[in-house]
Amino acid sequence: MLNKISLFKKLSLSVLVIFLILVLGFVWISQAIESVSRAQAEQELHKDLAAHLVHDNPLISSEQLNSDTIGNLFHSMMILGANFEFYVLDNSGKIINFSAKPNEIIRQSVNLKPLNDFIQNNQQFPIYADDPRGNEGKIFSAAVIKEGDKKIGYLFVIVRSKIYDSVFNRLKNNQQLKTILLVAATSILFLFALIFLSLHFFVQPLRELTKAINSMQQNGFKEKSSLIKVAKSSSEINILTDAFNQMIAQTNQQFDQLKLVDAERRELLTHLSHDLRTPLSSLQGFLETISLKQNQLEPKKRQEYIERSLKNAQRLKHFVDQIFELAHLESGHVSANFETFPIAEILYDLKEKFSIKANRKKITLQVKLKNEKLQTSTDIGKLERVLNNLIENAIRHTPEDGVISLELVETEINNQVQIIVRDTGIGIPEEEIPFLFNARYRGSKTAEDGERHIGLGLTISKNLLKILGSDISVKNNDDCGASFSFQLTTV
Repeated sequence: MLNKISLFKKLSLSVLVIFLILVLGFVWISQAIESVSRAQAEQELHKDLAAHLVHDNPLISSEQLNSDTIGNLFHSMMILGANFEFYVLDNSGKIINFSAKPNEIIRQSVNLKPLNDFIQNNQQFPIYADDPRGNEGKIFSAAVIKEGDKKIGYLFVIVRSKIYDSVFNRLKNNQQLKTILLVAATSILFLFALIFLSLHFFVQPLRELTKAINSMQQNGFKEKSSLIKVAKSSSEINILTDAFNQMIAQTNQQFDQLKLVDAERRELLTHLSHDLRTPLSSLQGFLETISLKQNQLEPKKRQEYIERSLKNAQRLKHFVDQIFELAHLESGHVSANFETFPIAEILYDLKEKFSIKANRKKITLQVKLKNEKLQTSTDIGKLERVLNNLIENAIRHTPEDGVISLELVETEINNQVQIIVRDTGIGIPEEEIPFLFNARYRGSKTAEDGERHIGLGLTISKNLLKILGSDISVKNNDDCGASFSFQLTTV
Protein backbone atom coordinates (compact mmCIF):
# COMPACT_ATOMS: atom_id res chain seq x y z
CA MET A 1 0.00 0.00 0.00
CA LEU A 2 2.72 2.48 1.05
CA ASN A 3 4.79 1.54 -2.00
CA LYS A 4 2.09 3.02 -4.25
CA ILE A 5 2.12 6.37 -2.45
CA SER A 6 4.27 9.02 -4.11
CA LEU A 7 7.35 10.39 -2.41
CA PHE A 8 5.70 13.79 -2.08
CA LYS A 9 2.67 12.33 -0.26
CA LYS A 10 4.91 10.26 2.01
CA LEU A 11 6.96 13.32 2.91
CA SER A 12 3.89 15.48 3.48
CA LEU A 13 2.20 12.83 5.63
CA SER A 14 5.36 12.19 7.63
CA VAL A 15 6.02 15.87 8.28
CA LEU A 16 2.36 16.48 9.19
CA VAL A 17 2.33 13.59 11.67
CA ILE A 18 5.59 14.78 13.21
CA PHE A 19 4.22 18.32 13.38
CA LEU A 20 1.02 17.14 15.11
CA ILE A 21 2.99 15.05 17.60
CA LEU A 22 5.26 18.00 18.39
CA VAL A 23 2.34 20.42 18.74
CA LEU A 24 0.30 18.05 20.93
CA GLY A 25 3.37 17.27 22.98
CA PHE A 26 4.06 20.96 23.41
CA VAL A 27 0.44 21.60 24.44
CA TRP A 28 0.50 18.71 26.92
CA ILE A 29 3.80 19.80 28.45
CA SER A 30 2.62 23.41 28.59
CA GLN A 31 -0.59 22.42 30.34
CA ALA A 32 1.31 20.20 32.78
CA ILE A 33 3.72 23.01 33.62
CA GLU A 34 0.83 25.45 33.88
CA SER A 35 -1.06 23.10 36.23
CA VAL A 36 1.95 22.66 38.50
CA SER A 37 2.66 26.40 38.47
CA ARG A 38 -0.99 27.22 39.28
CA ALA A 39 -1.05 24.68 42.11
CA GLN A 40 2.21 26.07 43.49
CA ALA A 41 0.90 29.64 43.32
CA GLU A 42 -2.45 28.81 44.94
CA GLN A 43 -0.87 26.81 47.73
CA GLU A 44 1.65 29.57 48.36
CA LEU A 45 -1.19 32.11 48.38
CA HIS A 46 -3.29 30.11 50.91
CA LYS A 47 -0.53 28.55 52.98
CA ASP A 48 -1.54 30.50 56.13
CA LEU A 49 -5.31 30.00 55.67
CA ALA A 50 -5.65 27.11 58.15
CA ALA A 51 -3.46 28.81 60.75
CA HIS A 52 -5.56 32.01 60.56
CA LEU A 53 -8.78 30.03 60.88
CA VAL A 54 -7.51 28.22 63.97
CA HIS A 55 -6.31 31.48 65.48
CA ASP A 56 -9.43 33.51 64.67
CA ASN A 57 -12.06 30.89 65.59
CA PRO A 58 -11.97 29.82 69.26
CA LEU A 59 -14.47 27.03 68.57
CA ILE A 60 -11.88 25.21 66.49
CA SER A 61 -9.47 25.30 69.42
CA SER A 62 -11.90 23.72 71.85
CA GLU A 63 -12.13 20.02 72.51
CA GLN A 64 -15.57 19.82 70.83
CA LEU A 65 -14.00 19.22 67.45
CA ASN A 66 -16.74 16.90 66.30
CA SER A 67 -19.62 19.15 67.30
CA ASP A 68 -22.33 20.35 64.95
CA THR A 69 -21.28 23.91 65.71
CA ILE A 70 -17.97 23.45 63.94
CA GLY A 71 -19.77 21.67 61.09
CA ASN A 72 -22.07 24.67 60.66
CA LEU A 73 -19.05 26.96 60.79
CA PHE A 74 -17.41 24.99 57.99
CA HIS A 75 -20.60 25.09 55.95
CA SER A 76 -20.82 28.86 56.29
CA MET A 77 -17.18 29.29 55.24
CA MET A 78 -17.77 27.05 52.19
CA ILE A 79 -20.65 29.26 51.11
CA LEU A 80 -18.35 32.26 51.30
CA GLY A 81 -15.52 30.42 49.58
CA ALA A 82 -16.70 27.50 47.46
CA ASN A 83 -13.07 26.88 46.49
CA PHE A 84 -12.35 25.33 49.91
CA GLU A 85 -13.24 22.17 51.84
CA PHE A 86 -12.65 21.97 55.60
CA TYR A 87 -11.76 18.92 57.67
CA VAL A 88 -10.82 18.37 61.30
CA LEU A 89 -8.45 15.47 61.94
CA ASP A 90 -7.40 13.89 65.20
CA ASN A 91 -3.76 13.18 66.00
CA SER A 92 -3.88 9.91 64.03
CA GLY A 93 -5.29 11.52 60.87
CA LYS A 94 -8.84 10.26 61.36
CA ILE A 95 -11.52 12.63 60.03
CA ILE A 96 -13.71 13.72 62.93
CA ASN A 97 -15.52 16.68 61.37
CA PHE A 98 -15.94 18.05 57.86
CA SER A 99 -17.81 20.49 55.65
CA ALA A 100 -19.04 18.00 53.03
CA LYS A 101 -22.06 15.76 52.94
CA PRO A 102 -21.46 12.43 54.72
CA ASN A 103 -22.20 10.34 51.63
CA GLU A 104 -19.44 12.19 49.70
CA ILE A 105 -16.65 11.08 52.03
CA ILE A 106 -14.90 7.99 50.64
CA ARG A 107 -12.02 7.73 53.12
CA GLN A 108 -12.09 8.03 56.92
CA SER A 109 -8.48 9.07 57.50
CA VAL A 110 -5.75 11.14 55.88
CA ASN A 111 -2.02 10.47 55.71
CA LEU A 112 -0.42 13.00 58.06
CA LYS A 113 3.06 13.06 56.51
CA PRO A 114 2.22 15.68 53.81
CA LEU A 115 0.50 17.79 56.51
CA ASN A 116 3.52 17.67 58.84
CA ASP A 117 5.84 18.50 55.90
CA PHE A 118 3.60 21.48 55.11
CA ILE A 119 3.48 22.72 58.71
CA GLN A 120 7.22 22.25 59.23
CA ASN A 121 7.97 23.70 55.74
CA ASN A 122 10.10 20.65 54.88
CA GLN A 123 9.07 20.37 51.24
CA GLN A 124 8.77 22.72 48.26
CA PHE A 125 5.31 23.60 47.01
CA PRO A 126 3.13 22.18 45.62
CA ILE A 127 2.55 19.51 48.30
CA TYR A 128 -0.33 17.11 47.70
CA ALA A 129 -2.35 15.30 50.39
CA ASP A 130 -5.13 12.71 50.36
CA ASP A 131 -8.54 13.96 49.22
CA PRO A 132 -11.29 12.56 51.48
CA ARG A 133 -13.75 12.93 48.58
CA GLY A 134 -11.56 11.52 45.81
CA ASN A 135 -8.57 9.43 44.82
CA GLU A 136 -6.33 12.23 43.50
CA GLY A 137 -3.97 14.29 45.64
CA LYS A 138 -5.00 17.87 46.42
CA ILE A 139 -3.14 21.01 47.41
CA PHE A 140 -4.08 22.19 50.86
CA SER A 141 -3.43 24.34 53.87
CA ALA A 142 -3.01 22.80 57.33
CA ALA A 143 -2.48 23.89 60.93
CA VAL A 144 -2.17 22.18 64.29
CA ILE A 145 -5.13 22.54 66.67
CA LYS A 146 -4.04 22.95 70.28
CA GLU A 147 -5.79 23.14 73.64
CA GLY A 148 -3.28 25.10 75.63
CA ASP A 149 0.03 23.43 74.88
CA LYS A 150 -1.63 20.13 74.07
CA LYS A 151 -2.02 19.14 70.38
CA ILE A 152 -5.51 17.79 69.91
CA GLY A 153 -5.71 17.56 66.09
CA TYR A 154 -5.34 19.27 62.73
CA LEU A 155 -7.34 21.68 60.64
CA PHE A 156 -7.04 20.38 57.04
CA VAL A 157 -8.27 22.73 54.28
CA ILE A 158 -8.50 21.48 50.67
CA VAL A 159 -7.77 24.49 48.48
CA ARG A 160 -9.45 23.15 45.34
CA SER A 161 -12.81 21.75 46.28
CA LYS A 162 -15.00 19.37 44.27
CA ILE A 163 -17.13 22.32 43.18
CA TYR A 164 -14.01 24.15 41.99
CA ASP A 165 -12.81 21.05 40.08
CA SER A 166 -16.21 20.64 38.42
CA VAL A 167 -16.30 24.24 37.19
CA PHE A 168 -12.63 24.26 36.27
CA ASN A 169 -12.85 20.98 34.30
CA ARG A 170 -15.86 22.25 32.35
CA LEU A 171 -14.02 25.41 31.41
CA LYS A 172 -10.88 23.41 30.78
CA ASN A 173 -12.73 21.13 28.36
CA ASN A 174 -13.98 24.16 26.48
CA GLN A 175 -10.45 25.53 26.37
CA GLN A 176 -9.10 22.18 25.18
CA LEU A 177 -11.69 22.13 22.41
CA LYS A 178 -10.53 25.59 21.35
CA THR A 179 -6.93 24.41 21.52
CA ILE A 180 -7.71 21.35 19.38
CA LEU A 181 -9.47 23.52 16.81
CA LEU A 182 -6.52 25.92 16.83
CA VAL A 183 -4.07 23.05 16.38
CA ALA A 184 -6.18 21.62 13.54
CA ALA A 185 -6.35 24.99 11.79
CA THR A 186 -2.62 25.52 12.29
CA SER A 187 -1.91 22.02 10.96
CA ILE A 188 -3.97 22.65 7.83
CA LEU A 189 -2.18 25.94 7.21
CA PHE A 190 1.13 24.22 7.86
CA LEU A 191 0.21 21.45 5.42
CA PHE A 192 -0.60 23.95 2.67
CA ALA A 193 2.66 25.78 3.34
CA LEU A 194 4.49 22.46 3.29
CA ILE A 195 2.90 21.51 -0.03
CA PHE A 196 3.88 24.82 -1.58
CA LEU A 197 7.44 24.75 -0.27
CA SER A 198 7.90 21.08 -1.16
CA LEU A 199 6.64 21.63 -4.70
CA HIS A 200 8.83 24.67 -5.15
CA PHE A 201 12.06 23.56 -3.51
CA PHE A 202 12.00 19.76 -3.67
CA VAL A 203 9.28 17.91 -5.52
CA GLN A 204 9.21 19.98 -8.72
CA PRO A 205 13.02 19.91 -9.20
CA LEU A 206 12.95 16.19 -8.47
CA ARG A 207 10.24 15.68 -11.08
CA GLU A 208 12.28 17.67 -13.61
CA LEU A 209 15.29 15.52 -12.80
CA THR A 210 13.24 12.33 -13.19
CA LYS A 211 11.81 13.59 -16.50
CA ALA A 212 15.30 14.32 -17.83
CA ILE A 213 16.57 10.89 -16.78
CA ASN A 214 13.57 9.16 -18.37
CA SER A 215 14.28 11.09 -21.56
CA MET A 216 17.82 9.74 -21.54
CA GLN A 217 16.49 6.23 -21.06
CA GLN A 218 13.96 6.56 -23.89
CA ASN A 219 16.58 7.53 -26.46
CA GLY A 220 18.41 4.33 -25.55
CA PHE A 221 21.73 6.17 -25.09
CA LYS A 222 22.05 6.17 -28.89
CA GLU A 223 22.89 9.86 -28.97
CA LYS A 224 24.47 12.45 -26.72
CA SER A 225 22.29 13.78 -23.92
CA SER A 226 21.96 17.38 -22.79
CA LEU A 227 22.91 18.35 -19.27
CA ILE A 228 20.04 18.44 -16.79
CA LYS A 229 18.86 21.88 -15.71
CA VAL A 230 16.48 22.15 -12.76
CA ALA A 231 15.19 25.07 -10.74
CA LYS A 232 17.24 26.22 -7.79
CA SER A 233 16.45 23.80 -4.98
CA SER A 234 17.79 22.23 -1.81
CA SER A 235 21.44 21.32 -1.58
CA GLU A 236 20.58 17.61 -1.74
CA ILE A 237 18.74 18.02 -5.07
CA ASN A 238 21.56 20.19 -6.39
CA ILE A 239 24.10 17.56 -5.36
CA LEU A 240 22.01 14.85 -7.03
CA THR A 241 21.66 16.98 -10.18
CA ASP A 242 25.40 17.64 -10.27
CA ALA A 243 26.07 13.92 -9.88
CA PHE A 244 23.76 13.08 -12.80
CA ASN A 245 25.30 15.85 -14.90
CA GLN A 246 28.74 14.41 -14.21
CA MET A 247 27.41 11.01 -15.25
CA ILE A 248 25.90 12.52 -18.42
CA ALA A 249 29.17 14.31 -19.21
CA GLN A 250 31.09 11.08 -18.74
CA THR A 251 28.53 9.18 -20.83
CA ASN A 252 28.77 11.79 -23.59
CA GLN A 253 32.55 11.56 -23.44
CA GLN A 254 32.37 7.79 -23.70
CA PHE A 255 29.87 8.17 -26.54
CA ASP A 256 32.34 10.42 -28.38
CA GLN A 257 35.14 7.98 -27.67
CA LEU A 258 33.08 5.08 -29.00
CA LYS A 259 32.32 7.04 -32.16
CA LEU A 260 36.01 7.87 -32.52
CA VAL A 261 37.05 4.27 -31.88
CA ASP A 262 34.47 3.06 -34.38
CA ALA A 263 35.72 5.53 -36.98
CA GLU A 264 39.32 4.53 -36.27
CA ARG A 265 38.36 0.87 -36.49
CA ARG A 266 36.79 1.43 -39.90
CA GLU A 267 39.85 3.37 -41.00
CA LEU A 268 42.15 0.65 -39.69
CA LEU A 269 40.20 -2.03 -41.55
CA THR A 270 40.48 0.05 -44.72
CA HIS A 271 44.24 0.42 -44.30
CA LEU A 272 44.67 -3.22 -43.36
CA SER A 273 42.74 -4.37 -46.40
CA HIS A 274 44.94 -2.15 -48.58
CA ASP A 275 48.19 -3.35 -47.02
CA LEU A 276 47.04 -6.97 -47.24
CA ARG A 277 45.67 -6.62 -50.76
CA THR A 278 48.94 -5.28 -52.21
CA PRO A 279 51.20 -8.28 -51.46
CA LEU A 280 48.29 -10.68 -51.94
CA SER A 281 47.50 -9.30 -55.40
CA SER A 282 51.17 -9.38 -56.32
CA LEU A 283 51.47 -12.96 -55.09
CA GLN A 284 48.38 -13.99 -57.00
CA GLY A 285 49.65 -12.27 -60.16
CA PHE A 286 53.01 -14.01 -60.12
CA LEU A 287 51.46 -17.40 -59.40
CA GLU A 288 48.87 -16.99 -62.19
CA THR A 289 51.64 -16.00 -64.60
CA ILE A 290 53.67 -19.07 -63.66
CA SER A 291 50.56 -21.26 -64.00
CA LEU A 292 49.47 -19.88 -67.39
CA LYS A 293 52.90 -19.56 -69.00
CA GLN A 294 54.79 -22.34 -67.31
CA ASN A 295 55.91 -23.82 -70.67
CA GLN A 296 56.77 -20.45 -72.17
CA LEU A 297 58.79 -18.99 -69.29
CA GLU A 298 62.52 -19.29 -69.25
CA PRO A 299 63.95 -20.97 -66.15
CA LYS A 300 65.57 -17.72 -65.01
CA LYS A 301 62.32 -15.79 -65.35
CA ARG A 302 60.36 -18.55 -63.62
CA GLN A 303 62.81 -18.46 -60.70
CA GLU A 304 62.47 -14.68 -60.50
CA TYR A 305 58.66 -14.96 -60.31
CA ILE A 306 58.91 -17.64 -57.66
CA GLU A 307 61.27 -15.51 -55.55
CA ARG A 308 58.98 -12.49 -55.85
CA SER A 309 55.99 -14.63 -54.89
CA LEU A 310 57.91 -15.93 -51.89
CA LYS A 311 58.89 -12.40 -50.91
CA ASN A 312 55.26 -11.24 -51.06
CA ALA A 313 54.15 -14.30 -49.09
CA GLN A 314 56.75 -13.54 -46.40
CA ARG A 315 55.68 -9.92 -46.35
CA LEU A 316 52.05 -10.99 -46.00
CA LYS A 317 52.90 -13.42 -43.20
CA HIS A 318 54.93 -10.78 -41.38
CA PHE A 319 52.04 -8.32 -41.57
CA VAL A 320 49.48 -10.86 -40.33
CA ASP A 321 51.83 -11.83 -37.48
CA GLN A 322 52.05 -8.16 -36.49
CA ILE A 323 48.25 -7.86 -36.44
CA PHE A 324 47.90 -10.86 -34.14
CA GLU A 325 50.77 -9.66 -31.93
CA LEU A 326 49.22 -6.21 -31.54
CA ALA A 327 45.82 -7.71 -30.71
CA HIS A 328 47.48 -9.93 -28.10
CA LEU A 329 49.32 -6.99 -26.52
CA GLU A 330 46.21 -4.79 -26.41
CA SER A 331 44.22 -7.57 -24.72
CA GLY A 332 46.06 -6.80 -21.47
CA HIS A 333 46.92 -10.45 -20.74
CA VAL A 334 50.65 -10.20 -21.47
CA SER A 335 53.14 -10.38 -18.60
CA ALA A 336 56.91 -9.93 -18.45
CA ASN A 337 59.51 -12.52 -17.42
CA PHE A 338 62.31 -10.47 -15.90
CA GLU A 339 65.91 -11.65 -15.88
CA THR A 340 69.29 -9.97 -15.50
CA PHE A 341 71.71 -9.76 -18.46
CA PRO A 342 74.33 -7.41 -19.99
CA ILE A 343 72.79 -4.79 -22.28
CA ALA A 344 75.83 -4.71 -24.56
CA GLU A 345 75.38 -8.40 -25.33
CA ILE A 346 71.92 -7.99 -26.89
CA LEU A 347 73.07 -4.93 -28.88
CA TYR A 348 75.99 -6.83 -30.42
CA ASP A 349 73.75 -9.83 -31.14
CA LEU A 350 71.27 -7.63 -33.00
CA LYS A 351 74.08 -6.01 -34.96
CA GLU A 352 75.16 -9.42 -36.19
CA LYS A 353 71.56 -10.44 -36.90
CA PHE A 354 70.83 -7.43 -39.16
CA SER A 355 74.29 -6.98 -40.66
CA ILE A 356 73.47 -8.99 -43.81
CA LYS A 357 70.24 -7.07 -44.43
CA ALA A 358 72.02 -3.76 -43.82
CA ASN A 359 74.89 -4.69 -46.12
CA ARG A 360 72.44 -5.37 -48.95
CA LYS A 361 71.50 -1.67 -48.81
CA LYS A 362 75.10 -0.64 -48.14
CA ILE A 363 74.07 0.63 -44.71
CA THR A 364 76.60 0.72 -41.87
CA LEU A 365 75.21 -0.81 -38.67
CA GLN A 366 77.26 0.04 -35.57
CA VAL A 367 77.15 -0.17 -31.76
CA LYS A 368 78.21 2.79 -29.59
CA LEU A 369 78.72 2.40 -25.85
CA LYS A 370 81.22 3.33 -23.16
CA ASN A 371 80.50 0.72 -20.51
CA GLU A 372 80.01 -2.85 -21.64
CA LYS A 373 79.39 -4.06 -18.06
CA LEU A 374 76.03 -2.34 -17.62
CA GLN A 375 73.27 -4.84 -16.80
CA THR A 376 69.51 -4.58 -16.63
CA SER A 377 66.67 -6.74 -15.34
CA THR A 378 63.89 -7.02 -17.89
CA ASP A 379 62.22 -9.44 -20.29
CA ILE A 380 64.97 -10.14 -22.81
CA GLY A 381 62.56 -11.52 -25.42
CA LYS A 382 60.33 -8.44 -25.39
CA LEU A 383 63.32 -6.08 -25.37
CA GLU A 384 64.77 -7.88 -28.38
CA ARG A 385 61.40 -7.63 -30.13
CA VAL A 386 61.37 -3.85 -29.55
CA LEU A 387 64.87 -3.41 -30.93
CA ASN A 388 64.05 -5.67 -33.89
CA ASN A 389 61.16 -3.40 -34.85
CA LEU A 390 63.22 -0.23 -34.43
CA ILE A 391 66.17 -1.56 -36.44
CA GLU A 392 63.91 -2.88 -39.23
CA ASN A 393 62.14 0.47 -39.31
CA ALA A 394 65.50 2.29 -39.49
CA ILE A 395 66.75 0.06 -42.34
CA ARG A 396 63.49 0.58 -44.23
CA HIS A 397 63.75 4.39 -44.00
CA THR A 398 67.53 4.75 -44.50
CA PRO A 399 68.88 5.09 -48.04
CA GLU A 400 72.09 3.49 -49.35
CA ASP A 401 75.38 4.49 -47.70
CA GLY A 402 73.48 5.49 -44.58
CA VAL A 403 74.43 4.73 -40.96
CA ILE A 404 72.37 3.15 -38.18
CA SER A 405 73.75 3.38 -34.63
CA LEU A 406 72.72 1.32 -31.62
CA GLU A 407 73.76 3.53 -28.69
CA LEU A 408 73.89 2.88 -24.94
CA VAL A 409 74.10 6.12 -22.95
CA GLU A 410 74.26 6.55 -19.17
CA THR A 411 71.89 9.28 -17.95
CA GLU A 412 72.17 11.74 -15.08
CA ILE A 413 69.47 9.80 -13.23
CA ASN A 414 70.87 7.06 -11.01
CA ASN A 415 70.41 3.51 -12.28
CA GLN A 416 68.97 4.72 -15.60
CA VAL A 417 70.45 4.17 -19.06
CA GLN A 418 69.12 5.18 -22.45
CA ILE A 419 69.09 2.99 -25.55
CA ILE A 420 69.00 4.96 -28.81
CA VAL A 421 68.43 3.68 -32.34
CA ARG A 422 69.73 6.50 -34.54
CA ASP A 423 69.65 6.55 -38.35
CA THR A 424 70.64 8.90 -41.16
CA GLY A 425 67.48 8.27 -43.14
CA ILE A 426 64.82 10.53 -44.53
CA GLY A 427 63.58 11.66 -41.13
CA ILE A 428 60.00 12.06 -39.99
CA PRO A 429 57.70 14.97 -40.90
CA GLU A 430 57.07 16.96 -37.72
CA GLU A 431 53.30 16.78 -38.20
CA GLU A 432 53.46 12.97 -38.17
CA ILE A 433 55.45 12.56 -34.93
CA PRO A 434 52.42 12.84 -32.55
CA PHE A 435 50.64 10.03 -34.48
CA LEU A 436 53.66 7.84 -35.19
CA PHE A 437 52.80 5.15 -32.62
CA ASN A 438 49.12 4.98 -33.55
CA ALA A 439 48.34 1.71 -35.31
CA ARG A 440 45.64 3.44 -37.35
CA TYR A 441 47.97 6.07 -38.79
CA ARG A 442 49.57 5.65 -42.19
CA GLY A 443 53.07 7.04 -42.25
CA SER A 444 55.02 8.63 -45.08
CA LYS A 445 56.45 6.67 -47.93
CA THR A 446 59.48 4.61 -47.02
CA ALA A 447 62.83 4.85 -48.71
CA GLU A 448 62.61 1.12 -49.41
CA ASP A 449 59.43 0.67 -51.43
CA GLY A 450 57.92 4.14 -51.77
CA GLU A 451 54.65 2.92 -50.22
CA ARG A 452 52.67 4.21 -47.24
CA HIS A 453 52.09 1.67 -44.47
CA ILE A 454 50.32 1.71 -41.12
CA GLY A 455 52.83 1.69 -38.25
CA LEU A 456 52.13 -1.62 -36.54
CA GLY A 457 55.79 -2.23 -35.69
CA LEU A 458 56.17 1.01 -33.77
CA THR A 459 52.82 0.51 -32.03
CA ILE A 460 53.90 -2.98 -30.97
CA SER A 461 57.20 -1.57 -29.65
CA LYS A 462 55.38 1.06 -27.58
CA ASN A 463 53.06 -1.58 -26.06
CA LEU A 464 55.98 -3.89 -25.28
CA LEU A 465 57.91 -1.10 -23.55
CA LYS A 466 54.81 -0.24 -21.53
CA ILE A 467 54.79 -3.81 -20.23
CA LEU A 468 58.50 -3.43 -19.37
CA GLY A 469 57.78 -0.21 -17.45
CA SER A 470 59.31 2.15 -19.99
CA ASP A 471 58.20 4.45 -22.80
CA ILE A 472 59.51 5.34 -26.22
CA SER A 473 60.19 8.76 -27.69
CA VAL A 474 61.28 9.97 -31.12
CA LYS A 475 62.85 13.08 -32.55
CA ASN A 476 64.54 14.15 -35.76
CA ASN A 477 68.31 14.53 -35.73
CA ASP A 478 69.87 17.91 -36.36
CA ASP A 479 71.49 16.83 -39.64
CA CYS A 480 69.38 14.01 -41.01
CA GLY A 481 67.42 10.98 -39.95
CA ALA A 482 65.62 10.28 -36.70
CA SER A 483 66.34 8.82 -33.27
CA PHE A 484 64.13 6.46 -31.26
CA SER A 485 65.02 6.13 -27.58
CA PHE A 486 63.81 4.56 -24.35
CA GLN A 487 65.19 4.06 -20.85
CA LEU A 488 66.03 0.97 -18.80
CA THR A 489 66.92 0.52 -15.15
CA THR A 490 70.35 -0.94 -14.41
CA VAL A 491 71.21 -3.34 -11.61
